[in-house]
Amino acid sequence: MSLAVPTALDYLIPDLRIHLGDDDLPYKYEDEYLRHTLVIACKILMKKWRNRYIIDATYQVSRNAGITYEDDSPPIIQYSDEYAFILQASIMVKSAVLQDSAWDIASWRDDEISYSNIAGGAALKKSLQDDIDELAAWLRRRLFGSARQSLSGFKLPENIREGYI
Repeated sequence: MSLAVPTALDYLIPDLRIHLGDDDLPYKYEDEYLRHTLVIACKILMKKWRNRYIIDATYQVSRNAGITYEDDSPPIIQYSDEYAFILQASIMVKSAVLQDSAWDIASWRDDEISYSNIAGGAALKKSLQDDIDELAAWLRRRLFGSARQSLSGFKLPENIREGYI
């Protein structure tokens, strides 16, 4: 499947590049590849967001008219949702890189030379897990709101209502 046609997600490609550390020319990833991962990220996040965004057969993204948004359009993607798209796309790119490099992660030694890239594989795996954990935490905060807790050792008087402080 080719996504050579620009989508409403293309403006997120530079931010995705920065998140992946792909900000020097020549780029490691082509725009079309990153566009494709952003489209798949939209499809994955649709279920979690109860179809907040709709993607059609031509991979154009639009807002679901039945949902109230914090920000007016444009851009199509709400500013507060952009980071989730970037994280989800990053997870897919890093997973593909880890899968592709699985056969190359090795360690060997002879009498004169030793080679190991096991630490590089572990770093990539940790980076992938960090993105997964961050997206999960972001979605929890976004879907359920933040939990309000008092600071330890400090409690508000019972007669003071929230919003007056």
